[in-house]
Amino acid sequence: MIRLLLSSTIEPGAYAETTQAAAAAASAALEELLKFAEENRGQVLVLAVIPDDLYNALDGEVKKRAERYVLPLDLRDAEFLTEIIYEYSGCRKTPREKLRILAEKIAQLDGGYTLAARYAGLWLRDNGCKVESVERAVEEAKREPRVFFAHYIWHVLLRGSGDLARKVAVPPLLHAVFGPVPVGVTYVTKAVYHGVWRFLKPEELEDASLESLREEALEPIAKWLAQQHEDLVEEALRDLASLNGEETKKPYKKALSDLIKALDWARGEVLKEGAETLAKLGVPEEGRISAVALLAFVVRRLAAVFKSGEVRGCWRRAAFIAGFALAGYLVLPTTKPPEHVAEVLGDVSESCAVDDYLAIDGVMPPLSIGVAQLMSIRELNMLTPYTDAEIIKATKKTAERLLARWRRGDITLAEAIYALGLAALAAGGEVDGETADLLLYAASSAVQWVAYPRAVLPVLAALRSLGEKAPHSYVSLLATVSELRTLDQETVWYLYDALQQLRSRLLEAERFWPLVEAVAAYSNLLRKYSAYIWDRRGEAVADMCQLYSEIRRRSAATAPGSGLSAHRLFDTTARARVLAVALESDDLARHVQRYCGIGDLEREVEAVRSVLDEAAAHPEELSEIAKSDADYAEWVERRNVTGNAGGVVENVSAWFKYVLARYKLVHALDEKGELDEKKLEEAAEDFEKEADMQRKLKQLENYMTARSLALRARILAAKSWGELLERAKGFQELWKEAEKHPDLIAEYLATAAGRLSEYLVYLAASGDKEMAEELLKKLRQLLDYRPEVSVATRLMLRLLGVGEGARLKEVVDVFESLILPEFRPAISMLAGRLQRDRALEECAKLFKTELCVNAVAAAAGDRVTTEILRSVIEKVVAGARPLLDRADGRTLVEVLTPISSAAQLVFMLLAAVEGRADAIRLHGLLGSVAYGDNVNQPLFRTVYKNCDDLNNEGCRLALLKLYYYHF
Repeated sequence: MIRLLLSSTIEPGAYAETTQAAAAAASAALEELLKFAEENRGQVLVLAVIPDDLYNALDGEVKKRAERYVLPLDLRDAEFLTEIIYEYSGCRKTPREKLRILAEKIAQLDGGYTLAARYAGLWLRDNGCKVESVERAVEEAKREPRVFFAHYIWHVLLRGSGDLARKVAVPPLLHAVFGPVPVGVTYVTKAVYHGVWRFLKPEELEDASLESLREEALEPIAKWLAQQHEDLVEEALRDLASLNGEETKKPYKKALSDLIKALDWARGEVLKEGAETLAKLGVPEEGRISAVALLAFVVRRLAAVFKSGEVRGCWRRAAFIAGFALAGYLVLPTTKPPEHVAEVLGDVSESCAVDDYLAIDGVMPPLSIGVAQLMSIRELNMLTPYTDAEIIKATKKTAERLLARWRRGDITLAEAIYALGLAALAAGGEVDGETADLLLYAASSAVQWVAYPRAVLPVLAALRSLGEKAPHSYVSLLATVSELRTLDQETVWYLYDALQQLRSRLLEAERFWPLVEAVAAYSNLLRKYSAYIWDRRGEAVADMCQLYSEIRRRSAATAPGSGLSAHRLFDTTARARVLAVALESDDLARHVQRYCGIGDLEREVEAVRSVLDEAAAHPEELSEIAKSDADYAEWVERRNVTGNAGGVVENVSAWFKYVLARYKLVHALDEKGELDEKKLEEAAEDFEKEADMQRKLKQLENYMTARSLALRARILAAKSWGELLERAKGFQELWKEAEKHPDLIAEYLATAAGRLSEYLVYLAASGDKEMAEELLKKLRQLLDYRPEVSVATRLMLRLLGVGEGARLKEVVDVFESLILPEFRPAISMLAGRLQRDRALEECAKLFKTELCVNAVAAAAGDRVTTEILRSVIEKVVAGARPLLDRADGRTLVEVLTPISSAAQLVFMLLAAVEGRADAIRLHGLLGSVAYGDNVNQPLFRTVYKNCDDLNNEGCRLALLKLYYYHF
């Protein structure tokens, strides 16, 4: 038997964030419940509570199936609210009429009434069923539910005591900013009264245990603050903590003045201490943000407590937790590791005294992750108490044991993250170069296991001090990071700056292989992330070429004239990296040829390919070279922990062939500048060979990427909509394969998001819109893992009749780094991110101030500056005047804004979704001349020629080809 209760008046905001997150997939979730209930009819009772807005938004078929089970219910009904109060309060002797009167008053709140009824019941249970005090709180709330919940916090949690509020004023602030607070943090951040209220100083906590800090009155508060509460309750706490602005505190001030005074006092004291701490560390005043000050306040006290006996003995567990926090994992592993792994890990997966301060039931709250991210500052490294010589020696020994086990060919997530934690621990102390080298080497594998791209930067920062002692190992780490596919702009800038700072030391060192690694890092940044360092790309190429020239100089002096040798392999590997940059774009090729002295690219490519093929064909000889050359052997181990020299060269060879196949795809044009079907097929075949090679090397992500590109190459050659869909069928098989490997690491998720996006678009284009809609709702979180892919895909899907697309603000938010600086203020103003006066202030900071000011004015509708922007485009594109005359300021700004063809396409898709045919054609016309001699030209040109009618098959075909080419 099944019963579905679908409520009609409850607000989503009344429930926890997890419910709100699930709301996006309401249709899919309800369909699963329906299926489960119908399959287990008579054996299970299923209850689903759904608000009106979600119910009305359900998919038609799901809604139709659910209708016969619906029981509409007004959750504002006084009888219903009375029952909630009665059940939660346990007030069996209280007259129902008194509870009903309370319920009627709660029903007058502006939302959140069922939640308020629950809390009213809990309040009555706590105060011995004294209805009057709860009634008074409801009345004083003046219809605002958040004020009522603030009363609950004050009267029930804090007992209406100003002294108790001051004692625990910091933990509520921490909860308001970061979310749940570990129990131990509540006790180490408490205040004490000795004539005046003050916080316990770090030095007063050095010999303290959690038991010595516990107070009976604080127990329920500590437990409550360690939990995530309903949205309205959390918002009330944020109001009280002044996080939503001073205006939001006004409704609370009269009745809850003592609570507000306590929180204001605590915030002032914490920010004052934090500012003093950060000032001593040389942090400029504008960088002393309140969240960091709060974290610094907590870290100083945690570091003091970690010196005590009970927690000091948990240093291995602390390192384990810190590693997972840095890598972005929220849940600590609880399963017992296999016996061969446990030999090295020991009991680090078992809880210890340190968990009380960093975890909540095996889960790390954002507060703990924030604390871990401060480990890059030695004075704010919570693990500093564990950095004496004995523990550092033990971390080195553990790292040696981990590496010894990995050389047998098996690395687990727990081990990699533990190695990261050990390195981060040691980075807070004094280590010698050998130890730093070993710990960085062991930790380098962890960057490929991070949970999400934004976690990479805190990892690099936390290990930076080790890099000062072992720059060669740190450069190897930077090279490994640069290979990741989804780095954000800040991380790319960090990588580039770190490479610049280490370059001179690498050039002076005797080691050969770190130069090769540095060249690889520069190459990856220039090929994958050049938009992030657009104004410094010439400088970056020059830096790379300086390193490459040193490699060539050393190779020429020592390498034999022919045959394989360590130095010849180093030279070839570095040259492959340099050539890859030149093959990426004509602009980069000019810089490479200028600074690296490379002439005929085709001849250079053939020479590199020849050496790599020869080397890959003689793995035994490579092993002998590694045995006789320590420098080469060390590089091989950095690239392959098992020391497989043949495997390293095979990987380099496979990667270079991928670069060449991609170059062939990008330049698959005939003499007339049109797409060349034969060249596209050759590129597809090359990608298929690459996929086979990557499968052999067990590189799953690279294998799927190569297969995808083979499909995309053939899609570009399609001459009709039907032919394109027939060729795109392969995306379904590829997605099914991706589903079999749900690894929660950044690189795999990035790959899976790509496979999902191309399959979703195929479904929509082939007419299976219902399946596409369902899959989009179900797996939106995975798609959003790569925001730029998500935005482009949702716009393409909207154009095909699926989903809601994306708005200009989201496009600008996601593609901001691919927008020319001089147009950023104008497009931000159009997106509602900036007011006009603020946009003009931003223009004043730029080199091209006049163009920026003109763009802002044009975006605001000024005719004179709009004509100026038209002339800017007309200088680039002949014959554009008819379209330009019909283009408004917004269109002109959007057309001129992008740095890359991918960003141009996204703005074009946005125009298509909004039905702006002239804007689409103008994008197409400019794109056909702006992005070099490659397949972008005919693809954008086809859009220009065909998209005067958006329903034209030629237009849709061109847009779909552009989408598959770019995303």
